[in-house]
Amino acid sequence: MKPWSRYNTLFSSEKFGFFLFNALSGTMLELDRRHYERSKALRDGVENPPDETDSVFLKLLEEKGFLAASEEDASSLMQLHYNRNAACFGTSTLGLCICPTLSCNFSCIYCYEHGRGEVKTMDRETIEKLVSFVKKQKDIRNLSVTWFGGEPTLSLDIVRELTCRFLELFPGYGNAGMVTNAYLLDETWIAVLDELRIGYIQVTLDGREAVHDGRRMLNGGGPTYRKIMENIDLLMNSRWRGKLAVRINVDRSNMDEFSSLREELMQRLNGKKVSVYPGHVNTYPIHPYHFRCGLCPDEWSEFLLESYSRKGIVPRGGFFPYPGYSNTCLATSRYGYVIGPAGEIYKCLEDVGNREMVVGSIFAPEPVSNREMVARYSTGVDPFTDKTCMECPVLPLCGGGCASKRLRAKYYGQEGMEYCSVLKNSLVPFLEAYIDTRRSLEICNQLLGKGSGTEKLNGYRMVQPERGNLNLGENPLESMLEHD
Repeated sequence: MKPWSRYNTLFSSEKFGFFLFNALSGTMLELDRRHYERSKALRDGVENPPDETDSVFLKLLEEKGFLAASEEDASSLMQLHYNRNAACFGTSTLGLCICPTLSCNFSCIYCYEHGRGEVKTMDRETIEKLVSFVKKQKDIRNLSVTWFGGEPTLSLDIVRELTCRFLELFPGYGNAGMVTNAYLLDETWIAVLDELRIGYIQVTLDGREAVHDGRRMLNGGGPTYRKIMENIDLLMNSRWRGKLAVRINVDRSNMDEFSSLREELMQRLNGKKVSVYPGHVNTYPIHPYHFRCGLCPDEWSEFLLESYSRKGIVPRGGFFPYPGYSNTCLATSRYGYVIGPAGEIYKCLEDVGNREMVVGSIFAPEPVSNREMVARYSTGVDPFTDKTCMECPVLPLCGGGCASKRLRAKYYGQEGMEYCSVLKNSLVPFLEAYIDTRRSLEICNQLLGKGSGTEKLNGYRMVQPERGNLNLGENPLESMLEHD
């Protein structure tokens, strides 16, 4: 018989019963007591006399990876590693996060761009060099763009000019994204969003009016909440065809604001293409805001679980931890770049304005000159070459965490940098929350005559969500919007 996989989690839930989860295959079994005890014996290496039903159950455990030789687990991890590399080193898509200016009309208390030198806006020469830089990327077939800053709505003419030039190079170019504080997202901007191919906008709020205005104020002081809400109403009642994401920043000082503001927004924007979700304020340990208000991973996990238990709020993507994710993003991608307003090139949005993190310039004959930094962001923070990660039972679910935070912890000595997934210490509570959502759905389906209930055939059943084959090598450049 094959040994018990290190990626198994066997647990007894006081409310829901007995369960067995495998992080590599993403399979979850609901068990009756007899099969739970049998599984516990397998885990503990206790020999039990076989019975006539054992062979079917054991075969299922082998098929789904619960019983697996160490080389089989290693082979599955190797495939995950391959998929990560395929995502990092793909050449079909050029992903650009463009900062037309580092100027901003806000002075948010936790902004990582504060004090990072000269505020500059793209000039004509930089625009031309950026277009030339895009032309020189011969391998690419697709262009993906996110407008960032500073505050991109301060630079409508630049966004318009570059969009026109990109359309000349890529007639199929479309569905760009924009991260904005929305204070200037007025009728003029809204009227041209479709023309600018902006199909996704992220707007940040920090709570209801009084709390928000104390955290996200205008330069020199002044409220912003009401103007943002007015502009959101204008946007969502316009003919714009895109989707809005409202990120509500959450830390220790405003966490009680989230559920009430979310409820208000969902009612206000009912029927619109909008999502409202909590955003973890990610300040670094050296930031003066960090120790006072930052939530550690365990506190963040507790916040998500309490939001569900008290208000029924399910986080984006649900509670079930799908396997196969990896720490791939714009920063780790071969053709993923952040372009600053002076033509400087970075690999991560968190690096904007930090001269030490510049990897090149679009003005240089060889635009990407700091190859060491590029390598650090891809292979240097690869969790599959990290002994600690390789021994962690949630690696297939976590994928190594944030690449930027890993880099800062590994190469820049920023002690206290927390990049591990909340699942490391909260896997069982998340699985229990998923079970609760599933049970609620099953009960509703029963009442509507659409389901058969929660019975366990033969004493066990698979209860993971139905999902098609995960495209683990999918382009990481398509999900660049996740920032304060």
